[in-house]
Amino acid sequence: MMFDGLYSQGLYIGVLLLLALVAWFLGRASGFRQAQKKPNAELAKHYFQGVNFLLNEQPDQAIDVFIRSVEVTPQTLETHLSLGNLMRQKGEVDRAIRVHQNLLSRPNLNPQQVRQAHLELARDYLKAGLFDRAERLFLELVEDSLGDIRQQSLRHLVQIYRNEQEWEKAIRAASMMEKKLFGHAKEELAVEQAHFCCELAEQAKERGDNIDVRRHLKSALKFNKNSARANILWGDQEMLALNYGKALKRFRQVPKQQPDCLPQILDKVRRCYDELDDYDGLLKQLTLWLREYPSSSMLKATVEVVSSKEGEEQGSEFLIKHLKAMPSIKGVNTLLEMQMSRIETESVKENLSLLKNILGSMDLTQATYRCTQCGFKGAHLHWLCPQCQNWETIRPTRGMMAE
Repeated sequence: MMFDGLYSQGLYIGVLLLLALVAWFLGRASGFRQAQKKPNAELAKHYFQGVNFLLNEQPDQAIDVFIRSVEVTPQTLETHLSLGNLMRQKGEVDRAIRVHQNLLSRPNLNPQQVRQAHLELARDYLKAGLFDRAERLFLELVEDSLGDIRQQSLRHLVQIYRNEQEWEKAIRAASMMEKKLFGHAKEELAVEQAHFCCELAEQAKERGDNIDVRRHLKSALKFNKNSARANILWGDQEMLALNYGKALKRFRQVPKQQPDCLPQILDKVRRCYDELDDYDGLLKQLTLWLREYPSSSMLKATVEVVSSKEGEEQGSEFLIKHLKAMPSIKGVNTLLEMQMSRIETESVKENLSLLKNILGSMDLTQATYRCTQCGFKGAHLHWLCPQCQNWETIRPTRGMMAE
């Protein structure tokens, strides 16, 4: 903790030194050479006052001294903004707010500079969790600004509405963004908007409003034709309506869109084929998917169907053949389970049961899903990563201990 304090003090001292030098340099560059002695003396006075406050662990007073000592001009505006941003990044949001509010109290800023200061203040409020204040400022900037400031304000509004689960507002804010200014972000926005529609469909499903569910899912697929989540939800709706053939059409789209989502639909697909009494169709579908999208879950599901249709021995042979090419803990566990049912010697059966339990516990300790962006690990699929807040970045883990 002591070293943290020293580091924090050193950082502020460094910032003060840098900004004092910047202010001195800009003062000279502005052409005020004849009045140089007095400003320099005044700057030195404020500088040493600030350092004294820092050394006495009074950073708030030091910041007050600094923001009074450096005049806000077009040349020093970026310096003030940088100081406020540095504080926000360090989590010292109250101090960042004071710096940016101080900027807005100065009468010599032009309209564009006022908008820039408002944008940074709104970001401070967002960081502090003051969503109402942040939203109000961002909305004002959307109405009053053009170009990058308007784009950034809309981006932050989407973030606020997502956090507040105001999905309709999030869709509208994203639709207002000029996607061409964001390069590849056009696809990212489409993915986001599709998920917002899926969230609305989930809410409609809870209300029992099936018409609204389908309306939102259609919108989701308009935004993003590769939305696996939309097709999964649509397949669920068809199953509820006992339209198992139509449900299968939706589920068959999923691996083409996002192969990693296959484990999410396997049980549903098997139920649809069961209801249609089409075991040949089920085996054909699973065998095709196992070849194109191999995974432990896919192998286990296929083996279970082979065993139920052709017998345990055929199922074991099928499993062993694929385990040689793609070994996994889940696969070995499935094999042990199948073999145990055919063993009569109790001691051997107990040993196999012990081994199966050990392998099963190893399997349970492994994270099933991992975010490709931030490394977040979990046992369940999240469409939105809880840690980095990115959509569709969580994937099933692969290898011997996983898929």
